[in-house]
Amino acid sequence: MGRAQNWGAAALALLLLTSACSNAGDNAPEQPRATADSGKGPIAPGGTLVYGQIAGVSQLDPNTIASGAQTQLQTLLWSGLTTWTPENTAKPDLAESWQSTPDHRTWTFKLRPGVKYHNGKTFTAAEAKKNFDRVLDPAVPAQVAAKIDMIDAVTAVDDTTLVITLETPNPELPVDVIDVRMTDVDDLANIDRSANGTGPYKLKSFVPDQTVELVRHDGYWGPRPNLDAIRIVRYADATAANAALRAGQVHVLWSVAPDSAAGLATEGRQLLTAAEPAGFVVWELDTSAAPFNNPKAREALSYAANRTEMMAAAYAGYGVPTPTNAPVNPKNRFYDPTLPSHGFDLDRAKRLFAEAGITEGSTLTFWAVAGNYQEWTTIGQILQQDLAKIGITLEIQTNEVSTWSAKFYPKGKSYPNLLAANYLSFTPPPDSYALAWFEGAKGTCECNWAAPAEYNDAIATIESAAEGPERDAAFKTAQRVLNRENPVIFIGSTAFLSVAQPELRGLWVQAEGTLHLEEAGFAA
Repeated sequence: MGRAQNWGAAALALLLLTSACSNAGDNAPEQPRATADSGKGPIAPGGTLVYGQIAGVSQLDPNTIASGAQTQLQTLLWSGLTTWTPENTAKPDLAESWQSTPDHRTWTFKLRPGVKYHNGKTFTAAEAKKNFDRVLDPAVPAQVAAKIDMIDAVTAVDDTTLVITLETPNPELPVDVIDVRMTDVDDLANIDRSANGTGPYKLKSFVPDQTVELVRHDGYWGPRPNLDAIRIVRYADATAANAALRAGQVHVLWSVAPDSAAGLATEGRQLLTAAEPAGFVVWELDTSAAPFNNPKAREALSYAANRTEMMAAAYAGYGVPTPTNAPVNPKNRFYDPTLPSHGFDLDRAKRLFAEAGITEGSTLTFWAVAGNYQEWTTIGQILQQDLAKIGITLEIQTNEVSTWSAKFYPKGKSYPNLLAANYLSFTPPPDSYALAWFEGAKGTCECNWAAPAEYNDAIATIESAAEGPERDAAFKTAQRVLNRENPVIFIGSTAFLSVAQPELRGLWVQAEGTLHLEEAGFAA
């Protein structure tokens, strides 16, 4: 069953991501603290919130998104059967309740009656089935499919009863279905014009990679939204976006460059990020093509990454290095500190590179985004300087975001000799998605990694076992394999930083950095 909502806990979950810069006697100013929500208090009805970001929204299909720039729309335009709480648990959304058989193989969801899409069409269990079937269609590039690939069948028993049967047990299904968003599948041809969902806001207009305008959906089945409208605006670069925030033209600025965060979070502005960051700064590699089809080349790269210096220089302390090279935050209870550390060791990296055929005079390419995510480029420059010391050239290339992502996304593309800088957002374990993302043929990792049976078996256990020693051991096994095989290089754990004007209330940040605006408003 879904758990009761506990917003009070979130309010108390103030996060001190950065320690004070000063020791006793040091007069250096403290960095602003980042919090997980914008605080409570009376909210005045109405108003238009302007939400700024540098990355654009390229399309509006909620189940095939490929960019974090779209995630804030996921809970504004669309609903799922369940949705997140700030404590990383599932609560009711379109499903009022749910229950499973004792073996966790059959789940029955009771849906809210009378819910309609924005176009007036009634949402029923049959509509939910259409969305699940589409997500599970191998021809549809839906990353969320990796979370629910144990589903055998989805049955609409009647208008408000949906039964999901599983090939293997899954005690976490209510969490794993959160990101399956309900939209009018029969009207997908108009998705960028209508975005038909059942969320608290509906689409007014959309200019790809420029603006998305939303207005309150007065027919929303839930509590009346506070705002009249939300306008999402893309800025050409950080300079323009930061200037707009300082001028008061933007109320919330998402994905602020870490080196700008402290400067923007002044004069009462709020700095927001996740309480337990579950996002990771990574280099994706094509493990099916040379030279990174050689595990020694990947291991060498991991030892060549000076994670501590990179996170300090690029993330201004708003992040944590991940020397075990696994997608588990060091603050998480499943983090395994006993794994071999991939501490910066350039001599070892040089030897391993040579064994993999990457010798002095070799050239690798670092692939990043132009006009955004300067922190990725900063990290690349540190690597570039270190590799130069051992005779390896790193060419840094930056590209428009759509060109950048098309190089390696979705899974199955070949991009030899390339390090694709990226930011991967997951939900923290005990949800298994971060680890299942790599799983054999089912995972959607663009690294094209063929996971060994040992890894796939561990994921199967994580996904099917209840809390206990067996599941804990499987988490350790999965991390150990990633630590050994290095299909992706994890530099550090962090989450998007956002800055909000002082008068904003009701925002909160999900573990992987998504900013929730559905209950946002202006202080009364």
